[in-house]
Amino acid sequence: MKVQNTIEAIRVMQAFVDGRPIECAEVHKLNWGETLSPVWNWNNFTYRIKPTTKLRPWSADEVPLGAWLRDKSDKAGRRLLICAYEEEHRIHWLINHEHSTDGGKTWHPCGVEEVE
Repeated sequence: MKVQNTIEAIRVMQAFVDGRPIECAEVHKLNWGETLSPVWNWNNFTYRIKPTTKLRPWSADEVPLGAWLRDKSDKAGRRLLICAYEEEHRIHWLINHEHSTDGGKTWHPCGVEEVE
């Protein structure tokens, strides 16, 4: 194992010791799945810290104009998104609202999921 690979293996193994979820996949297949008790067989498998997602507010360009917006606590009322407003409004939407782009059949968070 090369030095850089060893450094990455130590980082992943330390994350496991710290209680973070670990995924493994067969080498060259990358069919990732979570493992609760990794065997650390680095010749046949590759390991990684399970990616996590974080939700951030929309930027002004990302607001889906024409989508429906509703308050999470009052699911009966809704209004049409017709402009992006200021950043503080978009942060408020992320925390308190959800949106639909299919006429109210499905509802989604008012933000963008990013992998950390």
